Amino acid sequence: MGVFLLLYQFFGLPTFAEIINYAQNAYNEHGYYVIIIASLMEGLLVVNWYFPGSIVIIMGTTFAITGHQNVPLTVALITLCFFLTSILNFLLGKYGWYKLLLKFGLKSEIERMKQRLEKYGPKIILISYFHPHVGSLTATSAGILHLKTRTFLIYSFLAFLIWNSFWTLMIYLIGPQILKITNFKNLMIIIAVWIIVMGIIFYRKSKKKKALAEAVPIP
Repeated sequence: MGVFLLLYQFFGLPTFAEIINYAQNAYNEHGYYVIIIASLMEGLLVVNWYFPGSIVIIMGTTFAITGHQNVPLTVALITLCFFLTSILNFLLGKYGWYKLLLKFGLKSEIERMKQRLEKYGPKIILISYFHPHVGSLTATSAGILHLKTRTFLIYSFLAFLIWNSFWTLMIYLIGPQILKITNFKNLMIIIAVWIIVMGIIFYRKSKKKKALAEAVPIP
């Protein structure tokens, strides 16, 4: 991480504050168009893997509060776009188009979500939609399992309504403080912690698979 920070400073790349300022200026200039495009991208399966989770609802609402945009309209647009992308993800699963995306390494993730959906039923939608990445996998898995369209639409709409309202309330409580405490150093710390956690999870899974393989008798 230290090497990365040194290289980042050596090449004179923009600071995190400058990046946030650029994003806010783009939002102030183009307003709701930025929100719509970003929301659609963050809601789509595979595409959203290149987005930090929930960044649109958090930053979009924060910019709306500190700027001159209508907060309820901003949240409504984000919710609508997420809802539309969930339908598209559902159709990807229902008609088998998701198979074209398996080469991106989604097979194991989709299988896991299918198992959870089979075990807990559509109520898992209410829980998993807290994060766009997980939500897109759930919607795709619901399509693969041919969950009733009406049931899927009702649960998805309720889930987005609940979670987006929750994030909006949290942003109102902490407000612009997000922009003050979010800097490059803190971002690197978060990334480092995430890498460590993922490393531990990967190690435990590998160890478990090895133990299971050794437990299987050789014919």
